[in-house]
Amino acid sequence: MAAEKVRVGVVGAGIGANHLKGFKEVKEAEIVGLCDLNTERARKTAESQGLGNIEIFSDFHDMLDKVDAVSLGVPNTLHRDVAVECMNAGKHVLCEKPLAMNVAEAQDIADAAARNNVKCMVGQVMRFRSDSQFIKHRVLDGDLGKIYYARSGMLRKRGIPGYGGWFTTKAMSGGGPLIDIGVHMLDLAWWLCGCPKPLTVSGSTFAEFGPRGLGLGGWMNDQWKGRKPEGTFDVEDLAMGLIRFEGGLTINLEVSWAINNRADSNWCQVFGADGGAEWGDNVGIFTDKGDVQTSLSPQLPPSEEWSGEMNHFISSILNDTTPDPDAVQGVSMIKMLSGLYESAALGREIEIK
Repeated sequence: MAAEKVRVGVVGAGIGANHLKGFKEVKEAEIVGLCDLNTERARKTAESQGLGNIEIFSDFHDMLDKVDAVSLGVPNTLHRDVAVECMNAGKHVLCEKPLAMNVAEAQDIADAAARNNVKCMVGQVMRFRSDSQFIKHRVLDGDLGKIYYARSGMLRKRGIPGYGGWFTTKAMSGGGPLIDIGVHMLDLAWWLCGCPKPLTVSGSTFAEFGPRGLGLGGWMNDQWKGRKPEGTFDVEDLAMGLIRFEGGLTINLEVSWAINNRADSNWCQVFGADGGAEWGDNVGIFTDKGDVQTSLSPQLPPSEEWSGEMNHFISSILNDTTPDPDAVQGVSMIKMLSGLYESAALGREIEIK
């Protein structure tokens, strides 16, 4: 692009607040507006980010003529339609994870990006954390040798979000913690290992808390304080899976919104022939130096993952490079997640086509 700045509009005033926060730190980005059906909520979100002067929209169509790129933070069920419309209008798109509800919708988004020659990036923000970047560079430098196994997970003890709303309604979300937070943890492990082609998946899902109105936590649950939650809960609250990849890599995944565990826990471990790496609360690289087992615990700068993600998106537009991850990787991720759900329903391993 010849322009020095990319004009950006954000759709969705929920997670969109983090998108605004990230774009604010990118000097090549000009935040034009924020769109949400609830314009009062949008105004408050903009003001909370020190952006009270930007234009507020209730319909994203009204914003398209004013922007070069759109950043989507809307419910999963809207990803395909809004992203495709924006790209058909010639706009670059950053779509919050997961890319879509299912493989067909994800492929529609990837096809629209290719057809309109625009950038489409999936919002996998954990790739841009300082600990993630540190481990990725160690892998790329060959410090771990051939990567053959990884395990990744996020177990919330009590963390069902938005009970009775779109999060817990499969027709709007596509699933529970697997597609909500599992997409983060699987993507992180997959990316650290070089994003090989998935071959087979085997998954299991459980719903032991949500159907009983238990396990609430996190955001969008204020309405249920002091009384039993009501509304739809037709998704899982625990999921696990085993994914096998071309080249021999295997990834083990565990995610929950609610489980009887000692405490919340997040982890991602990558194991190679020459070394291992640990992500999370205790970042480390483990290897041999001569005959001595050695561990490296780096002093990393604070993470600025939102600005890192938005900077990467804007850079891909200005420099005409492929964003990481792009919609093609997004389709592969949805194939894995959909395969895990299918495997859980059928009780057997599924081949990824």
